[in-house]
Parts: sequence; C-alpha cells; structure tokens
Amino acid sequence: MTASDTLSGQTSVETQSGSAAAAAVAIVIAALTFNQVLAFVNASITPVTPLSVMAAEVLILAAAASLVWNRSESLYPLSVALAAWLVFAMTMRSGFDPKVLRDAFIPVLFYFLGQRCGTPETCDRLVAISIAIVGAFAVIEWAFLDTYIRYVDILGYYLAKGSTDVTLGGDGPGLFTSGIRFEGRTLLPFLGEHRVSSVFLEPVSLGNFGAIAFAWLLLRFRAYGYAFYGWTALVLIILVLGDARFGIYLCATAAAIYLVAPLVRPGLVFVVPFVLVVVLLAYAGALSGGAWDNTLLGRFLLSGQLLSTLDGWQALGLAPSDVNFVDSGYATVLSQFGLFGAAGLWAVYLFGSPAETPAAWRFKLFVCFYLILLLSISTSFATIKTAALLWFLAGGTAENPPVEPGERCGSAGAP
Repeated sequence: MTASDTLSGQTSVETQSGSAAAAAVAIVIAALTFNQVLAFVNASITPVTPLSVMAAEVLILAAAASLVWNRSESLYPLSVALAAWLVFAMTMRSGFDPKVLRDAFIPVLFYFLGQRCGTPETCDRLVAISIAIVGAFAVIEWAFLDTYIRYVDILGYYLAKGSTDVTLGGDGPGLFTSGIRFEGRTLLPFLGEHRVSSVFLEPVSLGNFGAIAFAWLLLRFRAYGYAFYGWTALVLIILVLGDARFGIYLCATAAAIYLVAPLVRPGLVFVVPFVLVVVLLAYAGALSGGAWDNTLLGRFLLSGQLLSTLDGWQALGLAPSDVNFVDSGYATVLSQFGLFGAAGLWAVYLFGSPAETPAAWRFKLFVCFYLILLLSISTSFATIKTAALLWFLAGGTAENPPVEPGERCGSAGAP
C-alpha cells in the first residue's frame, strides 16, 4: 500500500466520521423541534393525528438506531435484557404498552449515538445550535404571541394528538395548560403571566433544556472566553421568559455539583434516589390528608402521595395500577420498569463506564442529580424533546471524555 493510498483511506474515514456526526446532530435537533414543526403543520397546513406524532418519533428513533446498531457490542445484550424484562413485566401486568419500551430505549439509543458521534467539539456545536434555535423561538413567541399562535396553535396541536382533554382556549390564546402562570410568575413578574415554551410547546421541557444547556456551557464553554458569558446570558433569558423556576434550581445544582464532584463517589450516588423515595413517602405520611399546591414543597408532597398508592407488586412493576402518575417520576418509573429494572438501568449508567477525566465525571454527576431531582416532581424525564440531547451528551462524555482548561486526560479526580 502506498502513502497516497493510506492518506486516501484516512480521508475517507474522516469524511464518513464527519458525515455521521452531522447526521447525529441533525437527529438530535429533529428530536428537539419536531413537535413545533407538527404544530405548525396542524395549524397552518393540514390537521395532524396521533399516528403522525407517533410516526415522527419512530422515524427519529430509527434514524438514531441506524447509526449505532452495528457500532457497539454492548448495545445488543443491554437491549435484549431490557426488552425481555419490560415485556415480562407488561405480561405480568396483563397489558402491553409500547410507550414503556419507547421511554426505556430513548436513553439507550441516544447514549450510544453520543458514544459514536459525540466528540467534545460535536457536542459543543450541538449545544450552541440548540440554544440558538430555542432562544430565537422563545423571543419570537414572547414578542409576537398572537402572530405566533396563529401559525403554531400549541393547545390545538395537543388536542389533535390526543394528549390532553383541556378545552381549547381555556388556558390562554392557544397555549398549553401550563403556558399561563395564573398565580403570577416568579421570575420578573412584570413580564406578565405568559410563560414561553419555544420549540417544546410547554414550559417544563424548556426549563429542563435550559439546565442541560447551562451544565454543558459551564463544563466546556469557559474555554471560549467571552463567548461563555454570551451563551449563558441567552440561556438565562430563555429560563426567565419561560418562568422556569425548577430550571433555575437545576442550574444552581449543576454549579454546586461541579464544585464538589471530586469528593463524590458512584456508590454514594447510587443510593440517593432510593433514599429520596423513602423521604418522599415519609413526607407524604407526615402530612397525611394535606392538600398539595404548585410550590416545590407542594410538588414533593404530591409525588409522595402518588408513591404511597403503590403496593409491593406494583412497585416491582408486576401488577397494574390505575393511578395517573402525571407529577411523580418515581412512581411512574417503578410502575412501568419495576424496582429491579430501574435499579439495573441506574447501575449500568453509573458503574458501566467509569469517567476518564474530572470533566467527564462532573457531567455524569450532573446527569445523575438532574434525574434524581426531576423524578421527584415530574415525568418529563422521558420526553424525547430533551432526553435526546441529554443522553447524546452523556454518551459523548463517556466515549470521548472532555477535558477542561488546564486538565489532562486521566488526571486525578475522576472516580
């Protein structure tokens, strides 16, 4: 083989790698924005159906799978074991729900997609593009609400896809249920009751996105000088316009976690969600019969109350429950995946691929506590709108560990 042949082969590999990275970025952006695209189609072109939304998600997941199905040997045993357990649990519950499989495989597929294509530079580019898109539509929605709703009827879209029974127009001019903060917004009240949702169509996911984006900016963009402050300011604007109180809390948590990360070990993190479930149950028991409200403590109370409805078999995922766990991620995970299934997935992520640099460990720790806290008050952890980005970044940091300024790969601090 000549030198020119070798060079040609290297160029071909680099081209293929670059094409795969570009495709991966496009897939994650599609997951981020497809609901808004369908809402525009529904309001401005032709009505959509629940099947349209399902088909869009299936296409996105299939595109992700097409890039990773033959790229990792560990994907196969994990997928088979996960699918086998979930099918067994659903059989025991006497009901097959494809949504359970979808919720379980979104993290798996996008994590492996990040492993294959998520170099630090690709992740930086993805986060920057995502912030720009979300920020642009957040400002447009806030500044030109009537025009925006005319072309993107958010509530009409949710009604069309059959995911809410709210009467059209009951919660603002074509907005989702939580698009209006009737009791008054917390962040800059003079902005009014409207909470923007940008491409996500509902403010909860916008807050979650803001926290994920900020965690990545804090991890990587400090090396880019003043650009870090510009991107961070845009994320702050997004969170404020969406009155994303919990998103702000998660950003503060990310900053605190990054500071203490060298002192934290995986074994300690593993037990935290189980302890928190016990705490939520104890909190609900201490306030037995108490009414919950829309404060953070009120949401914790509701989560504990919903958890307390599960009996032993339901907590193992082996018996059906007719309770709507809309605001309790822990109750949802236990009822769908079961205690052993959830604990197994948690252990696989936490112990399966040790972080190779302090930066990689910091982001893994953020992902862990993001899930731990989010599961306490919400089921939004499973939505592809933000989960695709989160797990792509998680996979990228596992396979291609980022290095912070002044840090060397393999330096002390990573567990």
